[in-house]
Amino acid sequence: MTQPGYDAMADLYAETFPDPYEFPIEAHAAAAFAEAAAGRPGRTVDVGCGVGHVAADLTARGLDVIGVDPSPGMLAHARRLHLHVPFVDGDASLSALPDGPIAAILARFSLIHVEPSKVRRALGAWAALLSPGSPVLVAFQAADEPGPPIPFDHAVAPAWRWHPDGFGEVLAEAGFDEAWRIVYRDKGYRFPMAQLLAHRR
Repeated sequence: MTQPGYDAMADLYAETFPDPYEFPIEAHAAAAFAEAAAGRPGRTVDVGCGVGHVAADLTARGLDVIGVDPSPGMLAHARRLHLHVPFVDGDASLSALPDGPIAAILARFSLIHVEPSKVRRALGAWAALLSPGSPVLVAFQAADEPGPPIPFDHAVAPAWRWHPDGFGEVLAEAGFDEAWRIVYRDKGYRFPMAQLLAHRR
């Protein structure tokens, strides 16, 4: 799977978003995820890592992180900006990962670009890679009303919004137990946003 939209926007993206988190609540969620992953054997995977800012932040928090992204343009910035973090060209299936145990998985606003039926397959693949208790944190633009995922006009690539209850159900079907969720709004953004943390059953 490739991301030509993100390739075309990579330079602008790196310039527009110089920090790992846009809102303070996102940094708090990442810190809680890092705490949940700390001490678990293996690498933490940042799925859809983009220019690598979050992977670098989690590395600074003491995790052994590898970033995965299908956009060569975004990865070029990640490798330039964060020389101490490894990055691989791959998608949410994580089939491109090198061998070795996986401690935890993070996907911030990346699974929105995966067709809903393929999200289910990706989460099943993650469950097969993780050991019981391993944490997963997923962030996404959310829907206000329960129901199936809703396509929306993302500026870069096709995307879907999930209701948090619906995404929680998909996580449960894949073998994860939800630990907590945060749903938040900002007056400058048109949709609510959600962060769900779950553990491999």
